[in-house]
This record gives sequence, structure tokens and C-alpha cells, in this order.
Amino acid sequence: MQAFKSPVVKPSLGSKLRPTTLSVVLLALLGVATIPAQAIQLYVDTQTQQVFTSPGINRVKLSEFEEVNEAVGKVPPEELKTLETRLRQKKKKEELKATEELTTALTPKPNWTDRISLRGYAQLRYNQPISGDNVNLASPADRFISDNNSFGIRRARIILSGDITDHLYIYIQPEFNSGPDTGDSQGGKLQIRDFYSDISFDDKKEYRIRAGISKVPYGFEILQSSQNRLSMDRADAVNIASRDERDLGAMFYWAPAHIRDRFRDLVRSGLKGSGDYGVFGLGVYNGQGLNRAERNENLHTVARLSYPFKFDNGQFFEAGISAFTGKYVPSSSQISVGGVNVTPTFNSKGIRDERMGVHAVLYPQPFGLQGEWNWGNSPQLSADRKQIASTSLNGGYIQAMYKLDNSFGSWIPYIKWQRYDGSEKFSTNAPRSHLRETEVGVEWLPMPELELTVAYANMDRTNINTFVPLLNDYRQVKADMLRAQLQWNF
Repeated sequence: MQAFKSPVVKPSLGSKLRPTTLSVVLLALLGVATIPAQAIQLYVDTQTQQVFTSPGINRVKLSEFEEVNEAVGKVPPEELKTLETRLRQKKKKEELKATEELTTALTPKPNWTDRISLRGYAQLRYNQPISGDNVNLASPADRFISDNNSFGIRRARIILSGDITDHLYIYIQPEFNSGPDTGDSQGGKLQIRDFYSDISFDDKKEYRIRAGISKVPYGFEILQSSQNRLSMDRADAVNIASRDERDLGAMFYWAPAHIRDRFRDLVRSGLKGSGDYGVFGLGVYNGQGLNRAERNENLHTVARLSYPFKFDNGQFFEAGISAFTGKYVPSSSQISVGGVNVTPTFNSKGIRDERMGVHAVLYPQPFGLQGEWNWGNSPQLSADRKQIASTSLNGGYIQAMYKLDNSFGSWIPYIKWQRYDGSEKFSTNAPRSHLRETEVGVEWLPMPELELTVAYANMDRTNINTFVPLLNDYRQVKADMLRAQLQWNF
């Protein structure tokens, strides 16, 4: 048996080549720079590990060698073992690299369309007066509360949303509505409810700007989706701050990543959360309301601070404060005051519109409480009906609920009491509203995609749609009503 070394040159090869391929390769690694003219060129096949004296496919040149009998036994066994280990490691790395390159080549490149989701929900509502002056009863939150109305599509929305890139999120929500219009015209319309983008500035998306048509970050119930809300409608005292809950503007939101997850979990778990509107929110918006033209150069400014606490026993509690200020331009029309037609006047540049509110929510685990109250000043029709000026307001609501899960689904009975004394700035002439209302109901979810709510309401509210000349005021109406809503999620 003979071995090889480099760079000593000797002419003979033939049968004296050592048969162990790996040993030959390892000994070749011991070569030095000087290459004799009679040296032999050896090549190793990277797949079969065989050694050849001529180049070919998959063959890697090792070095140039000559046969010497004196080399036999001069490589210590421990060095030979080390070299064998290195060669195996090199082969393993090459195979791993080749596998990674093949995987990369076969993996399709991600497309932004893969990140987009499409979902939605619809609400079929039924209102049936039981007693009282149901002929004159009306509510700005539900146009189906009126004489000779029963079934109606309260909501029908499709939501397109998703992360276009790691720093750009979009949310688009149109609404199909069959609500009755005034006069003899047919009801039904399609309009944009949300159309915004979230632009984040960090990988965790803790800091973001929301630009476009979106909800005004004020209070709790305004931000809570109708898809998640227990009661039939939002409380007038809070919702009048931003009728339709949305406006056109730009908002800044901040929340730590784990708190953003908590906001989302409070919705997904069925605990009736408001969604992720940050721990802190600050923004500017037109102030005239959703899909309404801006009528002055003044922007409303809003700020909100809200934090969801989690106690050691798993109970969630959220508390917050919010405020906004700006100038609102109301609309007016002629009314008859003492037999004389009068059109209320106001400052065309806008009237002071500001308020501050607080909210607190003990999430139903199983018992829960929810409440909001706010105070402020808003455009309101004067007592003599001749002008619209900024006047004080206050109001809110308290709601108790209990969440029960069993084999028949999820049940949440609730009771909600609300009151409000203040302006209805979005209505013509911005009349004053006096409201006292109690609603008792139960929500049943037999399955995640289906929800049924049945409620009884005792209402004492101002009909802000009709001015009564004989009373020189808007009619105060009392009535009892049975209400039901079927919601399906898809």
C-alpha cells in the first residue's frame, strides 16, 4: 500500500494508487505551493466521492500529487481524522446551501392581495309600538322608529381590509341602507362609512397615523361597532357628538403592542370591546359630519386617553377621558313662531362646539357594567326661536349586563338607562332634545355567525323632526316599543 504527498515528483502511478478515496483527498489537502512538472492532477466527484485523474461533470480539482512510498505512515491518525471531519462538514454545508437555493427558487413571491380580507355583516330590524303616542315617536338613531314602519335593513356592510405592506394598512367599508327617506321618494342608498389608511412608523405598529374617513376617537360607544354593541342604538347623549360616528380627517394613535393585542382580544372574545383606537389618540377633522361638505375653515380637534386594565383574576376594566373642540355650522329653515314665519340666524363662520366626556367599562366576565357621561356646549336653537347659539348640554347612560355561555350558545341580558338634555346640532335648526329612556333586552348568539336581540324600550323623547307652531316647540313623545334585530356575520 502506498500514499501520496506533494510537491515531490516521481513518475510512476499505476497500481500503486491507494484505493481509499477519502484518504487520497485528505492527503491532497496537505500539499504545498511548489508543483513538480511530473505531478498528477486528481479530481473528486462531489456526489460519489470518487477520485479521477481527468476533469468532468461534478468533479472538483484537488491539487497535484506524486507517488512516494516514503509518505506512507507520515500522516498521524488524529490529523487524518480531523481532515475527514472537515471534509464531511464542508459537504454538509454545500448540500444545505443547495437545498436553501432550491427552496427559495420554488417558493412563490408574496403578493399584497394575499393579505386582504373580505368580511361583513347585516342587520334586519323590527320595531313594534306597544302603547303611547307611537304616531309622533321618532329617533335620530333609527329611522324605522316612525308611524307605519316595521321591518327594515338597519345595516348591510362589506369590509375590505388588510396590510398592503408592513407599514400600510387599509380599511374600506361601504354601507347598503334601506332606511326610509322623507317625502314620497324611495328609501335605500349606498354610501362610504369608512375609507382610511393606517401608516405605521415602527415594526410593532405602536405609532400610526390614520388618514381618511374614520371614526372620531371620542368616548367608548361611538367607537364600538354596531356589530358588537348590545343595545339597539347608541346613546343620544354621546352619539350626538359625532352623528354617524365618523368624519374626514387625520388621527394619531399610540399604544404598546401588547395593549393593542388586548384591545383586539376584547372584541374577538365576545366581551363587547370598542376595538383598537390606541391608548392615546389625537386628531383633527372637518367637524360637519360624515359625507357632509365642510362649511368653514375651522377644523375640530379631538383627544382621547383610554386604558384597558387586566387584573390578576383575568377581569378586564377600561377607563378613559376624551374631549373635542371646534366650530360647527348648523342648518336652518323657516318655522312659524306666533303666526310669524322666522328663519333662525347664526354666525356663518361657525358656532362653538365643544365637550368633554368620561367612560368606564367593567367587561362582562360574567357580570359587567358600562357607562359614559359628557358635558359641553353646542349650537342650539334659542328659546325665542330666532337664533342658534352655543348652549350647554349634558347627558349619558349606564348599562348593566351578564354573559352566560351554555350548550345553546352565548346569552347576554342587559338593561340600559340613558338621559340627555342638549342640542341636536345635526338636525335642522339644532333643536333642544329632552330624553329619558330605559331599554331591557337580551342578546343570543347560537353560533358565531348569527345573533338575535330582543328588547323592550320605554321612551320619553323629543321629536326633533317636527316643530309644532301651536306649542311653539318640538313635540315631546312618550311610548313603549318592542324591538328585535337579527344579525348575520360573514
